[in-house]
Amino acid sequence: MHHRPPLPNYWAIEVHMDILLGDNQNMENLPSLRVTIDGLYEAFSSYPLRDFTDPCLHCHTLEDEAELRSSPLRQLSAADLEDYAADALTVWGGVDDFKHFLPRIFDLYFSEGEPQFQFLDPEILFSKLRHSQWLTWKTQEQSAVRQLLQSLWHEILGDPPPSSSFTDVQGWLCSIAQAEDDLNPYLKAWLEDRRTSASFALSSMLLSDAGRNAFWDGRESQYAQLQNWRSSQGVITKLEDALASVESVSAKNEFAAALGSIIAVDS
Repeated sequence: MHHRPPLPNYWAIEVHMDILLGDNQNMENLPSLRVTIDGLYEAFSSYPLRDFTDPCLHCHTLEDEAELRSSPLRQLSAADLEDYAADALTVWGGVDDFKHFLPRIFDLYFSEGEPQFQFLDPEILFSKLRHSQWLTWKTQEQSAVRQLLQSLWHEILGDPPPSSSFTDVQGWLCSIAQAEDDLNPYLKAWLEDRRTSASFALSSMLLSDAGRNAFWDGRESQYAQLQNWRSSQGVITKLEDALASVESVSAKNEFAAALGSIIAVDS
């Protein structure tokens, strides 16, 4: 199992916490991840810690369970939560338990500095949202989760990981697809993002030789959305605009190669 690499620095923008996203809100106006995580704590504050969270005792010990109450929620460490985060909903606890710990899990997962939950793939973590049927939750709770997903995507496009990263651009989109049934808002935001970094994120994905992420299995319709989109006229236009706007030879070569990869696939 590979360690998850540290994420880029996502804590720069300050906005008011009472912003809630509609499905079609412009992602350029999103709050930072720090703010959205604070919003998670607020949205899920009504779910108390139960006296016993029902781990499978064939898989975990009572001592493991006791770690969940070793400190107040915001002070729990990755070591305290790592076992629960990996097994939540499958062999440990129910949906209300997950809602209680969800803000702290995502808080730790996206912390600055050393990576947290090093053995938990983001695709697995995000799939727990789908398994808990988050799209049936209260409106405030859904809004808080979607705000997190959209803010994460905006920040990924602003500081895309190298294609050699264990979790590359496609990997993060695949992670979001574990929770979201419709990727079109995220793909639309990608096309509309005028930052050069978003164009580099696009060329990085198109030129990657990593192949299909195994976590797309079971999310075939979302993968089809991505595949149909990646050779669309909108993507071609974005790359052409990027090619015309950059001055460095290496950048021009990268965008030209990305355009060529689309033509090669379509021919």
